[in-house]
Amino acid sequence: MFCLLLLWIVTVCGISQEVELKRFPPKDPEISTLLQELTVLKQELREEALTLREEATGLQKESLSLREEILTLRKESFQMQKEMYDLIKSQRDQTTNSSGAKEVLTDLVQEVKELKSLVSDNQETSLQQCAVQLPQVQLNLVKLLKVVDVMRSEVRLISQQKLAWQNSTNGEWQPDFVVDGVYTLSRGYNSDNPFQHTANNLQNNVVMVDLGATFKIHTVKLWNRLDCCKERHIGVDVFAGETLIGTITDQRHLLNFPVQDTVYASKVYLRNRNTGNMNFIELQVFGTGPYADDEVVSG
Repeated sequence: MFCLLLLWIVTVCGISQEVELKRFPPKDPEISTLLQELTVLKQELREEALTLREEATGLQKESLSLREEILTLRKESFQMQKEMYDLIKSQRDQTTNSSGAKEVLTDLVQEVKELKSLVSDNQETSLQQCAVQLPQVQLNLVKLLKVVDVMRSEVRLISQQKLAWQNSTNGEWQPDFVVDGVYTLSRGYNSDNPFQHTANNLQNNVVMVDLGATFKIHTVKLWNRLDCCKERHIGVDVFAGETLIGTITDQRHLLNFPVQDTVYASKVYLRNRNTGNMNFIELQVFGTGPYADDEVVSG
């Protein structure tokens, strides 16, 4: 952007200058010398701008902080062009005085030199800052990745407060109660131990928990009610994704289903193949992750 801006400024300035000077050719040899110096500077600036344009291609993502400076330079270039045009117009109205044109060209040469120096300094400063900051950015990224890897490698509870669903509901016993984190040894269930409850007398009732991402499943825990109904769950299958990891065969209060093989899943669900309901206090899933699709290893 700097390079295009400079190229445009020089071109516009040069065109405006040539038009005015063709209409009012200089008679002073010193003016001609200044014009030649301006032409050389314009050519050097154009060549340097083209070179800087190639160098700036690889720094586009790191040059966002220079946008305000670009806008400022653009405003200055417009202002400089307007001032130059006004001065040349004023000189045209005073053709008898050649010293005015000489001052205009002198000022123009000086402003182009200053603009060239400003762009070079800004470009060099930006490159130096990027070179200084890059190692620290890389170090911070490595540290962050290590923290993420440690967090993902820890076996932890990954189901609490996640989205729960069941294909039927009995009364007010919604599926959210199975992941609400409330599971005590109290026999009261209205407030102390709320539970989910599917409809009665239906076959293939299903309760599902969506983990929100793909995790490596370690253990699934099911908490039965203390006041009744444990026998209803005999024969309920426990799935992690499409993998069957266990079936309920007894009436314990707490049922553990450790995963023997490597199983990745984003959903865990229970299916009652028998005709009857399910009403668990809590369903807990423990695992590691989350993992992207290309990180999932089967087997």
